[in-house]
Amino acid sequence: MNRALVQFALIVAVAVGLAACPPVTSKTPIGSTVKAEADPALTGMWKGRIGNTKIFSYFTFLPQKDGTITALLITPPSAQDEGGWGAFNLQTVALGSNHFINARETFEDNKTASGAMADNVIPLLYRINGDGAVVVYIVDENAAKTAIRNGKITGTIQEGEFGDIVLTAAPGDLDAYMASPAGRALFVKPLTILRKVK
Repeated sequence: MNRALVQFALIVAVAVGLAACPPVTSKTPIGSTVKAEADPALTGMWKGRIGNTKIFSYFTFLPQKDGTITALLITPPSAQDEGGWGAFNLQTVALGSNHFINARETFEDNKTASGAMADNVIPLLYRINGDGAVVVYIVDENAAKTAIRNGKITGTIQEGEFGDIVLTAAPGDLDAYMASPAGRALFVKPLTILRKVK
């Protein structure tokens, strides 16, 4: 299977292509206490590498009438990879100066998605640089574990090195935390840097 697509579908930025654990997910979307609107700055086709991969993938963000965004991820076949595609339903929201994406996997290589990434949302943080590039961050697993264990945010941690981490905070509590510097600190390393295809 396509390594880059697997990395995005699993969002494994630490052990690229090796780990089989899903990313940190949340039972409740970030920003459910405010109005979510599709960010028009994301509309269009973008190109970027996922994690540490050398292969470029293409991301197309299509705004929908219900205020969500359909995201299509395509990695073309290459000498190193057979290629593949996936689809996600996105919701963008701003909490203070922080801009978030709630991503839910819908399809992976022609199959309806299932599991934690389809049942829950994947919290992502993004910013748009002065040069127009979009930098997307994912929740760091170790930072999330520390926050949960220290009682800063409610969540569950399954046993084992690759156990699922799920945020279970109530909507108001989750939004308050994510709007704070402590919430921003959960997002450590960029997952990808996207540049618009012209």
